[in-house]
Amino acid sequence: MFNMIKKYAVFGFFILSMSTHAHLMVADHGTLNFDETGAYLVISLASSNFSEADLDNNGQLSFNEFKQAKDIIFTKTLGGVYMQQADKIKQIDGLMLSPQASHHGDGTDIDQIVVMGKFINIDHTQGLSFHNTLYGDGAHTKLEMTAKYKLLGLKQGFELTPKQQYAKVF
Repeated sequence: MFNMIKKYAVFGFFILSMSTHAHLMVADHGTLNFDETGAYLVISLASSNFSEADLDNNGQLSFNEFKQAKDIIFTKTLGGVYMQQADKIKQIDGLMLSPQASHHGDGTDIDQIVVMGKFINIDHTQGLSFHNTLYGDGAHTKLEMTAKYKLLGLKQGFELTPKQQYAKVF
């Protein structure tokens, strides 16, 4: 009985440690995972991409500022991260934003925002491109992406920058 309690205590500690010190995604990286219904998106963007949300203009985005400016961040993300197929813009469906605390300081500031959602009704064979127009301070001037269509064995890596804000996918 004691061993079972000890095992669960260690497991619980491990889970709590992971959630307080781990990020969902490496900063300035992202993935597009395709299936027959579209592409699932997960990217991590620097909080400096959302300078208008820094309400006290101190160069840091706090959790309180994130809450107050979430509509601004949401709208800016929808307009700045999208896919294009021919002349049609495809926005993220089911957009979720997850602020991630900085490893530096007292944990009240956000250093990255994980963006999750799905692009629906897209066809990877029809001139599809991924766009990101959100770039913050000089330290965050690129976004490294990986696109995968596991069922078809397709994989592609590409890098986006302020000068090259989109890439053809597959």
